[in-house]
Amino acid sequence: MEPDQRLQRPPSLVPNLADWRFEHYLTMRLLPLFYILLVGGAAVAVFGIAAACFWISTTVGLIASAIAPLLLLVIVAVVRAALEYLIMAHRIMRIIERMDALPDQVRGLSHRVDGITRQVDSLTGNVQDIHQDLMHVRPLLRSAGFPSRLLAFLKAPTIR
Repeated sequence: MEPDQRLQRPPSLVPNLADWRFEHYLTMRLLPLFYILLVGGAAVAVFGIAAACFWISTTVGLIASAIAPLLLLVIVAVVRAALEYLIMAHRIMRIIERMDALPDQVRGLSHRVDGITRQVDSLTGNVQDIHQDLMHVRPLLRSAGFPSRLLAFLKAPTIR
């Protein structure tokens, strides 16, 4: 493993649990464990209640056993939606953190664009000067027939 990759590796889980300043987020790393614990807890609770219903009466227990899988499915769907909402909020938070750096980047970019604008203005001025000089020399070149002789020379096949 290269030294750069070791530096970029996220710190281990145990020291992050003792991070009292909350400099590192554990949300994304603990979310799968949290999901498993919530689904497992929901399954134990639902089937525990169904089992307890058998103590009340066999009929109530059978009805609870029939409803238990559907109830577990609804609970798992709600837990999944809630955790996906947390993931979305976490991603939005990361995007906002990256956007905090934009003003400094834009400030530097603005300075560079101003430099490019000055260069383009300078080039435009030079092109306009050349154009004006050519417009002053144009009548002299036409009277000497220079452009037509130059074009004829360029079009003629060269025999050497």
